[in-house]
Amino acid sequence: MPITATAFSLRLRLHYKAARVGGVSVQMRRILIFPLLASIISGCGGDPPTDEQMLSVFSENREVFSELRESLCVDGKRRAVMMDPEWSKPEVSPQEKEHFYHLFQSINARGVYYDGDCNLRIAVWSIGLGGDGDYKYYAHWPTGPRESEAIERSSLDSIDRSSLNIEFFYRPIEENWYLAFDHWP
Repeated sequence: MPITATAFSLRLRLHYKAARVGGVSVQMRRILIFPLLASIISGCGGDPPTDEQMLSVFSENREVFSELRESLCVDGKRRAVMMDPEWSKPEVSPQEKEHFYHLFQSINARGVYYDGDCNLRIAVWSIGLGGDGDYKYYAHWPTGPRESEAIERSSLDSIDRSSLNIEFFYRPIEENWYLAFDHWP
């Protein structure tokens, strides 16, 4: 008389077979890969650079900041060019990408967002997943801070990152240049 297997015994055998072959089933690998990818995508993590570190980079590399502003403010089109993670919108040529990446590396930046009217954000640090998180960056705002709710601070080093409120902070550097910190809980 043949032995028939129940659904439970088949699942159990498949589990043991998967454990012997690779240690983890395909489904389990898919489940485990998400937290790994999330940690990679979530940003550079750790603590943000201090204001003094960022101000030092700015004062030592003013020509790089000017070059970024001048190269982006010419056509009035919205753009994003990011080095970490690597993406751009619209696509940029390999020569443009190489040029931008060289500039980013010289000022410890991860990328730049340009909104089409000479407002730009030069991303330096972020932590979080998707849009929720904290961001510290250089900003060029010809007409002042972009958010009416933005709060001017003498230092961005002690922002309460556990706050449950969406908050925007800035610190003037010089002539339309700012340090900025966005908190999106």
